[in-house]
Amino acid sequence: MVATVVPVTVESTTIVKPTHGAISYATSTETKFEQESFHITNKIAAGTNVGDNVEEGPALFRPYTVRSLTLANRIIVAPMCMYSSKDGFMNDFHLAHLGSFAIGGAGLVIAEATAVEPRGRISPADTGIWSDDHIPAIKRVVDLVHAQGSKMGIQLGHAGRKASTKAPYNAESFPASEYWPDDVVGPTAGLRWDDRHEIPRELLVDEIPEVVKAFAEGAIRANKAGMDTFLSPVTNKRTDHYGGSLENRARLLLEVVKAVRANFPAEKPVFLRLSASDCVEHLDIPSWTIDQTVEVSKWARDAGVDVVHISSAGNTADQKVAYSPGYQVHFAERVKKEVAGLGVITVGSITNGKQSDEIVAKGQADLIAAARSWLKNPAFALEAARELGVKPKYASQYFAAQYV
Repeated sequence: MVATVVPVTVESTTIVKPTHGAISYATSTETKFEQESFHITNKIAAGTNVGDNVEEGPALFRPYTVRSLTLANRIIVAPMCMYSSKDGFMNDFHLAHLGSFAIGGAGLVIAEATAVEPRGRISPADTGIWSDDHIPAIKRVVDLVHAQGSKMGIQLGHAGRKASTKAPYNAESFPASEYWPDDVVGPTAGLRWDDRHEIPRELLVDEIPEVVKAFAEGAIRANKAGMDTFLSPVTNKRTDHYGGSLENRARLLLEVVKAVRANFPAEKPVFLRLSASDCVEHLDIPSWTIDQTVEVSKWARDAGVDVVHISSAGNTADQKVAYSPGYQVHFAERVKKEVAGLGVITVGSITNGKQSDEIVAKGQADLIAAARSWLKNPAFALEAARELGVKPKYASQYFAAQYV
């Protein structure tokens, strides 16, 4: 049992007009008191198979180890942008949101895309990790997740040409002054995502080391906050040594990987999220393909990546994605079969335990990531266990749920 004292500031407030996706307050008086943050530590992680059939039972509920990190099961929470921060800080929403998945049995909870630079946010409501000031708020969430026995990672990200936009659910709350339209950067000048996005300027060659440094510093802060791993997510018509050939187009990605690997503890794994295809096969244009993904995955492995998280699309508004159950599994399977010594995560329309277990059992992927399924049911892993006949460990405070 762990109890820590955390100073909490309580203010007499008046709610004012919402800004950048979060409620803001006008302060009138301030009274300070100390509140106890109380965690019952689960020595056995919620979602662990505590039955007699661990080795012979469903593959989905067998532990997974990479470097010094061992997950209780193969079900993870994919990073999901929530657009609920102010100035990059995680808050009570993130504590409840991410903590619920750990209580619900996730082997690994990955926090949303967290900007390594202020200009790298999708919107002003994104979480951030560009300052040491962000560490305590992140650690507060990590501590709750760890108390359930789950592991936690964070997606370090940079929105590039998708930056400086409005949060999708509360667009009217964004004053123009919150944006940074003149500092939206991309691989190529003028190639914006669509007509609703800002026109980016080209990221200058002498600015690239600063971006690499920002990712490295983000990795250092993630470790200080107690993260067990982190996930790092790079349209490119450049003619310098960051454009043209596949090697050149992968250069920035690999520079980031090497920098963060050098600044993250050797015993902790680095995950990399890659889009396997631009999904523009209907257009007669050069595009990113699974063949290139396989090749870059090999380079990433050699640069220090332990696990790749394979998704698709997201690089052009002209994409056409053929959505169906598990529609991205075949991409993950290609990487799994062709890149030795690299763990693989699949994601996309994975909605139940049987489907998830079959993917792992067939060797198509090592880990299953889900997003909407967790939003629909924060106990997704526990329900998957029941579906598969597994006896899962419940969080101590939720033990009565196993009898329902």
